[in-house]
Amino acid sequence: MKVFFTKGVLFLTTILSLHSYAATVAVEVIEPKQQIKKLEIELSGTVEALNDAQLTSLEAGTVKNIYVNAGEQVTAKQTLLTLDDSIAQIKLQQAQALFQSAQVKYQEDLRLYNEIIDLTEQEVMAKTLLEERRANAAVSKALLAQAAAEQALQQEIVNRHQVKAPFSGTIAQRGTDIGEWVTQQSKIFQLVSDDELRIFVDVPQEYFSEIKESAHVNALVIPDTAPQEKIALPLSQFIAVSNPLSRTFKARIDLPKNTSLIAGMSATVKLVLPNKTLAQVNLPKSALKRHPDGNYSVYGVVDNKVKRFGVNMIASSFNTVSVSGVPNGTPVIISGSDLLIDGTPVTIKKP
Repeated sequence: MKVFFTKGVLFLTTILSLHSYAATVAVEVIEPKQQIKKLEIELSGTVEALNDAQLTSLEAGTVKNIYVNAGEQVTAKQTLLTLDDSIAQIKLQQAQALFQSAQVKYQEDLRLYNEIIDLTEQEVMAKTLLEERRANAAVSKALLAQAAAEQALQQEIVNRHQVKAPFSGTIAQRGTDIGEWVTQQSKIFQLVSDDELRIFVDVPQEYFSEIKESAHVNALVIPDTAPQEKIALPLSQFIAVSNPLSRTFKARIDLPKNTSLIAGMSATVKLVLPNKTLAQVNLPKSALKRHPDGNYSVYGVVDNKVKRFGVNMIASSFNTVSVSGVPNGTPVIISGSDLLIDGTPVTIKKP
């Protein structure tokens, strides 16, 4: 009986030892060096033009001529389109004839008035006749001013049968063809200026105080179409109004005139906040674990056991990431992290 009990104890001890050995996982780690750097946030922005206009006609009418197409460069005040102005031209001619008639009438009434001024002083003509002719000249002058205003009105209506470019730029879209009827609400052209571009980014609200209190914030613009082209620029302006849906506020970076970017393109913008520093480490991407809620974590080794640390992504390249939230001097597991849980005993593989 005693022999069986002794063998049972030995067997149980062996099983527990094997279980303890099997529960210990061998892991590969890296001991990253912590770096203290100025806080840098990476955002995605969109290139926008200073002027982006939907051009309409100031008069309704039938399209007679179109002088430009989508993609063409135009200059300010260049005629882009004309409407049929036949009726407007006839009304202008009528107004011009009325103006000439009123001008002749005024000149004649003024002549008759000046003719009898001396005669009235010599008492050859009655003063009532002088006042009558003075009144006639005043009425003719008023009618001449009315005719001049009517002529100017009709000339303006004729001019409004032309659509001209309000600024220099590129025709992005053309929305009509010859023979179509357009109104003041019809979108005829989309004109985009290409000499003054800027990038707008949505900055999370938690960085508002740092940006507001900083006298100068540097930005690094990296075009998504040409990552090798990096443009260092200052932050031009931030709009101190938060979007209640996204909890962000907009910041603007003005681009130089020689940039390869065009309106509508995307770019990565890195903002460097000079008044705030951040401890960060560089890790292989294999050490990073992404969670369904979009957050990230890494597994470290503390007292020969696994410990999970929530981290914030700062930057990412082809095979490395920069993160914050890893305690200084903590070995970080770089492989097999998907199968680990907090508290798992581990042994570190020797290189």
